[in-house]
Amino acid sequence: MKNYLPNCGRLFWIMPLILSFLALTPKCYSEEVSLKINLLNLDKPGILYFSICKDVGAFKRTVENESEEDSCITSAEEIDLQNFEINSMLPRGEYAISLFVDSNGNKKLDKNFFGIPKEQYGFSNNVMGRMSPPTFDQAKFMIEGPTTQNIKLRIGIPKKD
Repeated sequence: MKNYLPNCGRLFWIMPLILSFLALTPKCYSEEVSLKINLLNLDKPGILYFSICKDVGAFKRTVENESEEDSCITSAEEIDLQNFEINSMLPRGEYAISLFVDSNGNKKLDKNFFGIPKEQYGFSNNVMGRMSPPTFDQAKFMIEGPTTQNIKLRIGIPKKD
């Protein structure tokens, strides 16, 4: 029968080395960090519908069809004319936000005959498309640590600020 005691000595030196390496390793990138969304120019109370998307296709479908997508975080929250902000915890990554305020309670963004919004809406980075919603690439932003997006709500065709 062999004596395994000498190998225990090696383990005695290797284990502290492994544990110290793990203690000095940076935190995992899947860790969630805070996202704060401030809404600016809110002029009517209502239900805020918003989507935070990681995927180009899902962002496009959410904006064009006002649909909920699996790869987006979607929510509806009642808001009033007080200082309003949304706080979320998200994994690090690239995102785009679309939102609108349903002021008459019909669960959709009302538009006129020409398709121009009659209720307030906005996008991350305060981007606006030309006679259409912005693309994911225009609205995308990185979350690598605590992040704030100040979104200016608009009605109708956006004017240059």
